[in-house]
Amino acid sequence: MPKRMKGMKIDSPENLNSTDKKWRDSQYLDTWVNAIQRWLSMKGIRLESKEALDFIKFKLQDSRHTTYNHYLIKETDKEFFFNFILRLREFLIHSTSKDLLWKEWAATSPYKDG
Repeated sequence: MPKRMKGMKIDSPENLNSTDKKWRDSQYLDTWVNAIQRWLSMKGIRLESKEALDFIKFKLQDSRHTTYNHYLIKETDKEFFFNFILRLREFLIHSTSKDLLWKEWAATSPYKDG
């Protein structure tokens, strides 16, 4: 962390409560993940470390704790921040959900309906 930031208090990103519909939006979830990554980096916690995964556990609420625990049981050799985020995304974002980039592409594409 740079010297000029040493005295700054930086709040951690909000907790993820999957009962709120905003977490079903892929862009919102990706923004949250980016904020988590930046916060961990500013605190000097490597994303490849067990501490990064432990931090995520404390940011989860409701049934996502179960997802986290199942992940740790099944993926003992892959206890890794990014792997868990991908698993979390599978549970939160429906496979039929359109990402914002696809919506933007569809809006600007000269090819409509074939």
